Amino acid sequence: MTALGSILSKGVPSQQMAQLHGRGFSLLPLGKGADSKSPLLGFSSAQRIPLARVLAPMHRIGSSCYGVRLGGLAVIDCDADDPALVADMEARFGASPVHVKTPRGRHLYYRADGGTFPNLRGEGLPVDIKRGPSSYVMGPGSVRPDGGEYVPAKGALGVDALPEIRLASAGPTASRPSGRIETGSRNYALTVAAVQMVETVDDADELFGNLQFIRDDECEDPATVPDGELRKIADWAWSKRLEGKVYRGRDSEFRLHRTALDALKGLPNTSDAIALFVMLQDLHGHAPARAFPLDHAAMAAAGHTDLTRRRFLSARRSLQDAGLLTVAACHVAGKQPRTYRLNRLRATAANVTMLHGSQSPEKKGGGV
Repeated sequence: MTALGSILSKGVPSQQMAQLHGRGFSLLPLGKGADSKSPLLGFSSAQRIPLARVLAPMHRIGSSCYGVRLGGLAVIDCDADDPALVADMEARFGASPVHVKTPRGRHLYYRADGGTFPNLRGEGLPVDIKRGPSSYVMGPGSVRPDGGEYVPAKGALGVDALPEIRLASAGPTASRPSGRIETGSRNYALTVAAVQMVETVDDADELFGNLQFIRDDECEDPATVPDGELRKIADWAWSKRLEGKVYRGRDSEFRLHRTALDALKGLPNTSDAIALFVMLQDLHGHAPARAFPLDHAAMAAAGHTDLTRRRFLSARRSLQDAGLLTVAACHVAGKQPRTYRLNRLRATAANVTMLHGSQSPEKKGGGV
């Protein structure tokens, strides 16, 4: 038996580690501290430790934790496994083919060859971007002493090719030419939409129909997103509603995209237009395919607006001019009123700017 074979232990994720090491990744043995996140060996920024030296101290103390060093890599470390948060990160930095679920959230892996990285904590987000040879994250297959696991959730590190992380300062190749939901981000975006809509639809079939509309209208290459995938998302979201794991009715939130508000700024009736838009998002934003009448008298009687008829009509026209509201069906005398539908403005990567220009400091030995 070889020296390496003699130190393999059932509790050590040696198979994953051997595969990653064989594909050029630099690994660290972890196990110090209550959470086992600290290295068992010292290391320099340029040193790649032989696999046997990584495994040996882990075997000696029974550690099931190892680190992946981030030379040439970047990991978006989300402290919450929130589909909306992950979708926002992938919309901003590009879709990652490799996700690892952590005890608190999720790791998204990318290649990184430099550039200016934003301070996401400074933007109020529960997210860090870790990169550089002096940084590391706990590797897939690791299990902490408290039982917390690092489980592959999408793709496989060392198997799926990692894309370059997309930064605001990147060149033209980093843009989203179509302005649509990118391949690789579609499942998360559709899951987020399902969670946002599930509280107000009548059943899973209605939710499924709404997801079909979003797929066909907003996704890149919609033909490659089968109805079966949408049905799984709709059924999952509906089950969460039935289990009481989604807020219901008025005890909930809805989101406003900043590009929509930007489109209304500077108008003579900006405040009126924003007020009407917010109310329409509250009433209809959960069902993007649904058409609705927009009558001043009915809205006022229901307590949805206190605008005069003139100001209401002016605000409605402003929403149409801004591309936030469109006519779904024309008025037919004696048969149907004119109906409208809310539009989503699709931002491109060129519209994403950092809120903080300074680069966040690299985390020295700060694995998670």
